[in-house]
Amino acid sequence: MATILTRRLTSNISLSNHNRQIWSWLNSVWNKYDRQRVQEIGPDRACAEWLLRCSGSVRFKNRNSITSDYNAIPSGTPEQLKVEEIRAVKACITTDGFAYLDGLSEVKKIHLEKCDLIGDGSIIRFKKIGNTLESIALIDLVKISDDGLGNLTDLKNLKQIVLSRLPGIKNREGIIKLLKNELPKCTVNYDDDYPPAPELQDK
Repeated sequence: MATILTRRLTSNISLSNHNRQIWSWLNSVWNKYDRQRVQEIGPDRACAEWLLRCSGSVRFKNRNSITSDYNAIPSGTPEQLKVEEIRAVKACITTDGFAYLDGLSEVKKIHLEKCDLIGDGSIIRFKKIGNTLESIALIDLVKISDDGLGNLTDLKNLKQIVLSRLPGIKNREGIIKLLKNELPKCTVNYDDDYPPAPELQDK
């Protein structure tokens, strides 16, 4: 009996490891920057495709609603279709995928929540849209450290920063002071009671 149980446990562990390998490979594929695709359809649509492929969403300029369905990306020329808001809640986006920020010229807002694959390198890549980015929310991100948040000081046009439930932060008060000193025109809200995104009710 013990031998049968051991075999079943071993089989389940092997299956679990196999599934993790598959998901890891898929995440790598979905987040790989496709330069040819960017050249074909423009950086904004390519960025939208990346985000929606990874369970994120976007809002385009002059549109009120968020687009979260890959097949619902509106038609339009690269000049007509500009990403203004990036939203990723429990999405499988990685730092590599943020290469798709290159070439974007209208992004004002980023909301990242419960995206376990996002690290400090993602924040460094926000510099690509530093001239337009005004608001950023980083919530429930386990791989973000003090060094990562320190890179927010390079985003001089920020008007609002929301931080919540970041277990990798060791010097919370020091980070708040740094951000307020370096970004005097920006409101910094670090609140671990900040409400979870509505999308989490469905995920």
